Amino acid sequence: MADNLNHRIKTIVRSFTRFWSEDRSLTAFLILPINRTGLGIGLVNNVLFSLLLLVGLLNMTRQKALQAVLAMLVALAVATRWARLVFGVTGLEILDSFLMLACVAGFLVIVLWQVFREGPVTVHRIQGAVAAYLLLSVFFAIAYSLVEFLSPDAFQMSAAGPHSPELHGQMFYYFSVITLTTTGYGDITAVNPFARTLVMMETLIGQLYPAILIARLVSLHAETKREKRAGHQ
Repeated sequence: MADNLNHRIKTIVRSFTRFWSEDRSLTAFLILPINRTGLGIGLVNNVLFSLLLLVGLLNMTRQKALQAVLAMLVALAVATRWARLVFGVTGLEILDSFLMLACVAGFLVIVLWQVFREGPVTVHRIQGAVAAYLLLSVFFAIAYSLVEFLSPDAFQMSAAGPHSPELHGQMFYYFSVITLTTTGYGDITAVNPFARTLVMMETLIGQLYPAILIARLVSLHAETKREKRAGHQ
């Protein structure tokens, strides 16, 4: 029985490890940023999110000390989220937001690392680039929510603000998306200096990311074609 359990655990670990070495893994990340109701990620999604993040981060480095630090960070983020959402522990909002910022940033680094690494340009890689773009909006949405929590009225809204944390998260996710895409309807305005700085950063990233992405993908495609021609000669 014990041998079978160990074998299954090792098989699962190997499967998650292979997950990061295949381009098709990038397509799966489209689900995480899109399947949201505000900033509160569902518990099932949260566990999957954390597990994929941990394996991805560990695969990016072979240093044992750094692996241990990353594992502790993910474990702390999961424990904090469960303590706040499942057990109703109060006073963890700030810590939860900071940890989620760190986790989303880690996920973003992993996905971009996969998208921009050497290799042929595939549909999955392009979809991964879209997922990274959406993860950027998630990152800034959490940041805006944190700023509003620390400094109430940091954002001016044309309508009455939401009264529940869930609607509060939806509002800032909406604001983050229209800021990233430089749509800017004007129904939400940053008035706090730090909030304005975040908005400017997201706007610049929203403009520069597609240009850098297209340049990199074109470069990878041209390099792949050269290698194929050299291989046929």
